[in-house]
Amino acid sequence: MDDDATRAANRARFARLIALPETDVDLARGALAIAADGRAPIDPGATLAVLDELAERVRLRLDVGDAETHVIDRLHDVLFREARFRAPTAAEYHDPRVSLLDVVVARRIGLPISLAIVELEVAWRIGLALTGIGLPGHFIVGAPGGILLDPADDGRRLTPDDCQALLRRSIGDGILFHSGMLRPSGKREILARVLRNLRSAHLAARDWPAALGAVELLAVIEPTDPDHGRDRGLLLGRMGRFNDAVVALGRYLQERPDGHDVADVRQVLGIFAGRRN
Repeated sequence: MDDDATRAANRARFARLIALPETDVDLARGALAIAADGRAPIDPGATLAVLDELAERVRLRLDVGDAETHVIDRLHDVLFREARFRAPTAAEYHDPRVSLLDVVVARRIGLPISLAIVELEVAWRIGLALTGIGLPGHFIVGAPGGILLDPADDGRRLTPDDCQALLRRSIGDGILFHSGMLRPSGKREILARVLRNLRSAHLAARDWPAALGAVELLAVIEPTDPDHGRDRGLLLGRMGRFNDAVVALGRYLQERPDGHDVADVRQVLGIFAGRRN
């Protein structure tokens, strides 16, 4: 199977997964489909088996009737002290590998949201009802009883003041923490945030094909958002596919004729139209 056919087959699997009801969406398999985009075929079973094994290690440390706080502590013992999952250093932060679930599980290094996916998947396997929470600029985990956990800091319990400090560190002093930020993120939301992180990493590395892959998977999750069509057109132009770029940008202007960026998009569209091949 050639690269285009492999990518198309993987995207079809991703689309089928995303089309399921929210409760049936498999977060780990969705993250693995994202990780597989544009790469040689990966074996999802290998990563899922590691998650199963981590869950079994937690289970072996539990007794019937253990309080949820005790279960959380044992979960963190396994993930962060035994398996040694950790957040990336500053130098590692923009490496796309920290967003690819199979690589995160193999290297034990991931962005906060990647570590959260690992924590959620292991917790769900042992019957612990954790949720993902997408704060602006940082991803945390919620536990029963209003407990907040930071997977990027060995599962440390967070207070509201800690959450404010995380916001300040990631995006500055311009936003105040409030309880409305603690709404649990759905699985599609989590996968979309992973893709946005990957898109940013690939754009920073000027890897236009990989960034395009992230945009096209985002469009599967958010098919009514015309911004993905604009981004697709801009990236196609970067890749020298000017005919396709013109079509995509023209469609964006039709869908969003009053957009704030219309003038800029028209200018780029004119440049690409003059280079059509």
